[in-house]
Amino acid sequence: MAKTDPTDRLSAMAQAIRSFLDACGLDVEGTELEGTPENVARAFCESFIDGYDADPAEILKTAYTSKGIAGAAEIVLVKDVPFHGMCPHHLLPFHGRAHVAYIPGQKLASLSSLARLVDCFAHRLEIQETVTRQIAEALMEHLDAAGTAVVLDTDQTCMTARGVERAGARTVSQHFTGKFSEDAGLRADFLQSLPPGTSS
Repeated sequence: MAKTDPTDRLSAMAQAIRSFLDACGLDVEGTELEGTPENVARAFCESFIDGYDADPAEILKTAYTSKGIAGAAEIVLVKDVPFHGMCPHHLLPFHGRAHVAYIPGQKLASLSSLARLVDCFAHRLEIQETVTRQIAEALMEHLDAAGTAVVLDTDQTCMTARGVERAGARTVSQHFTGKFSEDAGLRADFLQSLPPGTSS
């Protein structure tokens, strides 16, 4: 996404949202919608597209490096990381939980950086499958991991609140690299460690 001054971006987005509401035939001034254009613009910038301004290399640069780390942990797994994003097709939100694992090479990431990495990609206008792959590939690239495994389990409102309107339907996406991709037993161990129903 092209870099723009945050103030200019907010102003332009608010004006576009105001035009959208006008096109819907809705009065903004003096109604419950007064202030909505600015609120929506701010919400998008702070919570749904801020991932474009985040750099996965920067997030993972504080990885610990020292002798003895390689092989110190067979699998590092962080489960049930809450996150949210925005469907790029309908601009409707989704939310869910991420399960992120990697096999260390010579680097170990701080646990909080894994949660920030999830937000880095989820807070972009990308489909869930792309976000899943991006998280896994970023860990491989920036940690020199021996393998990565990422599962996202979400409630997609573009499916539950429109179209077929199937409330309660879950969308699960998976991506594996390195040893997790090559070793079916290792992959099975990872999937079995997840909450019931996540990998099915």
